[in-house]
Amino acid sequence: MKHRPIGYLYLIISTIIYASYGWFYRSTNAFLPFSQSLFKYIFVILIISIFFINKTVIWQKIDKKDIKWFLIWIIPCSFQPIFSFIAFNHLPIGTNYFLYYSTMIIGGIISGKIFFKESFSIIKLFSLLMVFIGLFFIYHSDLTLITNIYVVLSLITGLLIGFWNTLSKKVSGKYPELQMIVLDSSSSLAIGLIGSFINQERLPPASNLSPWLWLIGFAFANLTATYFLIKGFKTVEAQKGSLILPLELVFASIIGYLIFNEILKPEVYFGGILILLATILPALKKQNRTPSNIF
Repeated sequence: MKHRPIGYLYLIISTIIYASYGWFYRSTNAFLPFSQSLFKYIFVILIISIFFINKTVIWQKIDKKDIKWFLIWIIPCSFQPIFSFIAFNHLPIGTNYFLYYSTMIIGGIISGKIFFKESFSIIKLFSLLMVFIGLFFIYHSDLTLITNIYVVLSLITGLLIGFWNTLSKKVSGKYPELQMIVLDSSSSLAIGLIGSFINQERLPPASNLSPWLWLIGFAFANLTATYFLIKGFKTVEAQKGSLILPLELVFASIIGYLIFNEILKPEVYFGGILILLATILPALKKQNRTPSNIF
């Protein structure tokens, strides 16, 4: 418990990096979905292998009782990078973020209740409502929610990520973070390899270096964000952590303003403030009384 404040910091760092993902997805759209996922995770594993080769990190033998948790954590979310790539390239970014975060938060809260027996208090409920109101103010003008496969993919992606974020807590206290990332990346790599082979996806030509360089940068970003996310959820409740992660939207808006000169509307500022407050509220210690639990 004494390490909880640093856990919040790790999650915030992770959200800052995740805020750049929309930019990376758009910058690597010269790749097709499965091949993009395949080579991104090849680069991730190559980077991590350096730490194991020089013995900066030591591989830990996995206990039999933990195998099921690794499988539950890894396999369902192995399709997520492909779903995200497709959704980001076929839906407006705002619509995709709204759908994605709506189900991600719900997934994290359900996971916290089922797998970690966390109570859902009135404060958490109030924070959840503030997040959804903030999401609506930021993206209400971009919500052309026509029922199509891309909307479904975005909703599924968010739900999978909500469980993936929190289920890392089941094993993160026993194994190095980089080992966990290798196992997680290997599953996504395998699915990318099979999918790209079946679909016979062509790669960008070697003469076109830009998408390859962007993909290497994406691999570094993915590795770093996942590393801090796993470390953060070690000491932060699954439900509270899930309410922190929507800060990514605030940072994404800042990145859009600084890099792309996107002018933010007043309601975007208002929505961002609500999300920021919703993030802070559950993290505050309540003095002299125990919070009321809804369930």
